[in-house]
Amino acid sequence: MNSRVTKKSKKRTVAKPAAPSKGAVPLYVLSDSTGNLARHMVTTYLTQFPASTFVTHTRPFLAEPTRLAEAFDVISKHPGIVLHAVVRPTLKADIATRCRQLAVPCYDLTGQAVEFLAGAAGVKPLADEDRLHRVDHVYNRRINAMAFTIEHDDGLGLESLNDADILLAGVSRTGKTPTSMYLALQGFRVANIALAKEAPVPEQLLKLPPGKLVGLVIEPARLIEIRNRRNAGWHMSQTSYNNSSDVAQEIEWSHDLFRKRLHCRVLDVTDQAIEETAARILDLLGLTEPAAQLGAELS
Repeated sequence: MNSRVTKKSKKRTVAKPAAPSKGAVPLYVLSDSTGNLARHMVTTYLTQFPASTFVTHTRPFLAEPTRLAEAFDVISKHPGIVLHAVVRPTLKADIATRCRQLAVPCYDLTGQAVEFLAGAAGVKPLADEDRLHRVDHVYNRRINAMAFTIEHDDGLGLESLNDADILLAGVSRTGKTPTSMYLALQGFRVANIALAKEAPVPEQLLKLPPGKLVGLVIEPARLIEIRNRRNAGWHMSQTSYNNSSDVAQEIEWSHDLFRKRLHCRVLDVTDQAIEETAARILDLLGLTEPAAQLGAELS
């Protein structure tokens, strides 16, 4: 397998922070469950606005009438915009009615999507909020994946690397651990191995087939910044760990290791969010959602 470096084609630029507005708009995010889905959706939408445009208030577990009433008591005193992701039609209607009475804008985050799927598939939705966080085989896989990933962090559990769905390797501070945990939350068993130019490469890693392995690399200047912050936080003196020439050699060494000895895919994570790094890893390895895998196994 030929290794290749995957990197974004456009160079990232750091956006200047927006000037604070005189009055941010209250944005109420209502949910009858944990609020995680609604929060993630709204967070994505808000990336398209200056940071000071809205102030967000998430209100979860509003299936209980008293909690819904408490939420609207706050909204009535500090009107703003209401977004909601609730399941039951009666609760949707109740929220819409309350918003009309207060003359506040209201939008159903999930209604149109669910209606579209129901119409296209010819299947009536269940309107069951408990299904979102059901303790089932998918949930158990996620929990087991998190336990596996913790047990295989930073070179631990080398004797059982073969049991991993994904293997990540890279020099210090290339984001291996947070990326591993993020992937574990999705149900993937991940092992990560820290590499150092001065230390021998684990034999277990050298013997593995490259199909599960992704080597993480980063631009030396960015890595030095990250390591300098770590050293400052720990009140550490300057060493080869964050010396510019040593870091450049270390990165080049890791490139050569991935290409010539491990023959694995390589991903450049410079200025890349963990969420994007995880998505690119799954794309490189051709992996699908664990839930889909389990569905195929159980069918």
